[in-house]
Amino acid sequence: MVRKFIKSYKPFKGISVKAISTFLALLCLSFSLHAQPAFNAQAEGERLERLWWDQQKSQDIAGLTKLMSPAFQSVNTKGAQDLAFNMAIIKAEKLGNYELSNIKVTQSQDNLIVTYQIKVPENYLGKQMSPKLHYRLDVWTKTPTGWQIIAHANLNPI
Repeated sequence: MVRKFIKSYKPFKGISVKAISTFLALLCLSFSLHAQPAFNAQAEGERLERLWWDQQKSQDIAGLTKLMSPAFQSVNTKGAQDLAFNMAIIKAEKLGNYELSNIKVTQSQDNLIVTYQIKVPENYLGKQMSPKLHYRLDVWTKTPTGWQIIAHANLNPI
């Protein structure tokens, strides 16, 4: 009885079961080809931090201008600073080689919150900073043009 039903069931005249099966297989394949790979917040946060510090070290002002949000703000033990003040510091300082460690990334919607330790020889307004490992915190936000750093906290005592 089931065989009679299957044999006699023809919902689309002129379209074979093989054609429908092929169409559905190709449709599934096209969806899988366009699927986005899973976003790895940890890897992206680490990549952004290395880019941020590489651009500061090389004083890549054009790159930093794209990477830093116009609303960028930083804070250290002396207080809060805006984008213009930070750009002036970056232009004046000469960073040495840096080491990042203990990087932790948390994602919240289109934001990455990154905490890490850094060891870097640096001067801040003419004062040599401690070369020991100190914590930093950065907040990155996804914009239509890519990731931008919007906030930075430096916990190295000044």
